[in-house]
Amino acid sequence: MLLKVCFFSPTAYSYFDKSKNLWAGGAEIQQVLVAREMAARGIEVSFIVGDYGQDDVEVFGDITVIKSFAPFKGNRKLRFILDMLKIYRAMKIADADVYNQRSTSFYTGQLAYFAARLKKKFTFSIGIDYNCLSDCGGFLPKIMCRLYRYGIRKADAVIAQTEQQKKLLRENFDVEATLIRNGIYIPTGTSHDDALDKVENALQGKEKTREFLWVGSFRKRKRPELFVELARRIPEARFTLIGGVGDDKDYYEKIVKDAEKVENLRYVGFVPPERIDSYYRKAFALINTSYLEGFPNTYLHSWIYGTPTLTIEIDPDGIIEREGIGRKTGSFEELVRSARELCSDENLRNHMSQRAWNYVRKNHDIKDRSQDYIELFERLIAE
Repeated sequence: MLLKVCFFSPTAYSYFDKSKNLWAGGAEIQQVLVAREMAARGIEVSFIVGDYGQDDVEVFGDITVIKSFAPFKGNRKLRFILDMLKIYRAMKIADADVYNQRSTSFYTGQLAYFAARLKKKFTFSIGIDYNCLSDCGGFLPKIMCRLYRYGIRKADAVIAQTEQQKKLLRENFDVEATLIRNGIYIPTGTSHDDALDKVENALQGKEKTREFLWVGSFRKRKRPELFVELARRIPEARFTLIGGVGDDKDYYEKIVKDAEKVENLRYVGFVPPERIDSYYRKAFALINTSYLEGFPNTYLHSWIYGTPTLTIEIDPDGIIEREGIGRKTGSFEELVRSARELCSDENLRNHMSQRAWNYVRKNHDIKDRSQDYIELFERLIAE
């Protein structure tokens, strides 16, 4: 029997229609990558997205994209019933065997209920660590958390990104999750030596000035202001800041204003996914200043080019320290020291680079991780 899979993500539409300048993050790109790989293998794939004025049903390549409700418009409480009816209608149009949602949402409980009503399977993929907490870490309203808890407990499968997330789900929901790590397309036809040459060429004519990179939406939990301060503290290096407005426009504008005052820091703004690889490829190291994440896609994007990571707190399952592909510093002052050390020790940087290059190819190839999803979904519909 041909497997039919539908992914639910109201904010993923810009990954299909590139003319739409809409926000989309890491959770969305992971679903899109898996969906494209499944479609390439002959699986019937659909995507339920938000209403951005497009036709009810569109086809992009081998993926059917179905419109549901309009995100971020009007009063969510007043439009609740109408939005739910639109989601249910979209699910019936998709007529999938398995539905998948990723990251905490107001709609998790409803999706689980609708899937059961349609006699289909519902799966949920963890997007960020607070998805594993019964109170959603205080980030979401209580009613939203109640619906979310219902959805998690009714899901036919919950997929975790890390062993730590599996542990938290067991402790907080009594749910035994399936571990499927994030995936990324691995470039072919290049070697690690080629990657080192790219970095070396980027330094030519600039007195071998090291360039550090920060990528993400400007949200308070990501703390981009620490990257700006890092640039101030290490004037002998260059810094590139990439990102767009998060959930607080005033906060975003303050970060941009502060960044413009730092001579060795360049603020690029938002960069579309299809144009961002060159920044990862030329960076000396990726900097992460967040205090809360899941498994950052920025890590995978940098590691495929052998770019190591320096992070204050985010080291999923201790991978960065254990695999030697960067440093978890534990504090901002240690981040400053580690960045300076990396600047002065090219052999250390190259060693980390080789480790990152090898690790991501062994553990995060999207072809392998998509196969994990396929096997899980096939087991579910065989039950």
